Amino acid sequence: MTAKRLLLLLSVVVAAMGVWRGVDLLTRPPEQLVPAFSAQPDKRMAAAAAAAGHVPAAAPLPAGTSIEDQVRDAAGDPEKSFAAFQKIQQCLTLESDKEIVDNQEVKVTKEADGMQIQLLQHKADEPTLRLLRQSCAGLTGRTRMDRFQLLSYAVDHYVDGSLSVYILAGPNGDREALANGQNDPAVAEWRSDALKRLEERVALGYADALLFSPLGHHELGKTQTSAELYAEHLAVNKVIGPINGNDTIYPQALLDGWAKDLNGQQKSDADAQANRIFLAWKQRQPISR
Repeated sequence: MTAKRLLLLLSVVVAAMGVWRGVDLLTRPPEQLVPAFSAQPDKRMAAAAAAAGHVPAAAPLPAGTSIEDQVRDAAGDPEKSFAAFQKIQQCLTLESDKEIVDNQEVKVTKEADGMQIQLLQHKADEPTLRLLRQSCAGLTGRTRMDRFQLLSYAVDHYVDGSLSVYILAGPNGDREALANGQNDPAVAEWRSDALKRLEERVALGYADALLFSPLGHHELGKTQTSAELYAEHLAVNKVIGPINGNDTIYPQALLDGWAKDLNGQQKSDADAQANRIFLAWKQRQPISR
């Protein structure tokens, strides 16, 4: 995976947060706030940012192609299913707001207490809106209701960024249920399943899950310990290092902040856990010939 691929992964996660949480995310010391994630920009990341340009909110449709055709074409394809879900979300946003954000850029700035990751959103111009209206015109009530099946299918098949969208959307898109449905067995079951999915992906070393994990746990109502956060931060650096030319994500000062209250055994256990995550990631990589 190249540095550009890493930036795209990071952008997908940030874009998902931008949809549900706003556009500015700031990594802070542990005593202030559990960070969504932080990033250590370097020349390769900056070059990748310039090369990547932006990450669309959804894969573009050919002119004149209806959303219903895209949904049919997505059958059996997890990545197309995720793109179709995102396009349906665009249709619904256009219907309610009369405008959409059609591309987003990630700007990373170094701060005294961490890294600020800013999502810059650009509104679609009229020609783009006209094509989208054409594509969305045939959106049926059934497709609206079933769109989260597309998202779930993408999550089931480990499509990059899909789990963060799934968690931040809430049960079938109902974010209020996460806050107000503590006594609802269906919500409790969904939360438990989402947490299981997140922790499984973290244990397997999926980069998007590792980057999203602190915010994901927070959204799902689970408070991570300093030892758990320290282990995951170490794992992020171990996984991202080979991906990003041996440059890491989390600066040492941030790692020290998580580790300051840990004893020697806890630090040793965290390092062992980070190594297990790294080895799980490494085992999933294709063998170079």
